[in-house]
Amino acid sequence: MLVLKNEVVLNDKKFKILIYPEQIQEAVDKIAKQINHDYKDKKPVFIVTLKGAIIFAVDLLKKIQIDCEIETIRAKSYGSGMVSGGSVLISQMTGNIAGKDVIIVEDIVDTGLTVFQLRRELELYKPNSIRVATFLLKPSMISNPVEIDYVGIEIPPDFVVGYGLDYAELGRNLPAVYVLKE
Repeated sequence: MLVLKNEVVLNDKKFKILIYPEQIQEAVDKIAKQINHDYKDKKPVFIVTLKGAIIFAVDLLKKIQIDCEIETIRAKSYGSGMVSGGSVLISQMTGNIAGKDVIIVEDIVDTGLTVFQLRRELELYKPNSIRVATFLLKPSMISNPVEIDYVGIEIPPDFVVGYGLDYAELGRNLPAVYVLKE
């Protein structure tokens, strides 16, 4: 990985900065404030989708001021490419969410397939409610019937890396979000 002033090179691809760290924190603050308000008298279970949402989840959860639980689940749809593979692999969760209020924490929602399948899988555990918080949303890419309750930033349908998002497992640790440079 080669990091320049406002660019990064991952493997053979060049990316330019799209979202700066300050903008990221504003989006996280906005979502945390809304969740704190909506769940002030509840104890939600945050289900963090690995690996991509881990950085967003850490920042978000540090700002959550209500009692909560944390679970993780692995959902993978990209593989090593730059386009969703059209299928989602979901690992089993270890915690019990029956009768609880669940918030799925996602890094990005583009086609909505991962959220659609995660929601369907989690409904089998009979939670009280399921909501979705995503750091990034590509509204023009949605092709599955999904409801996203908390959105940090809407972006165009471009491939992005950084702040948990990767290109072939590289770039997750970048503090900003970068878009593929043409």
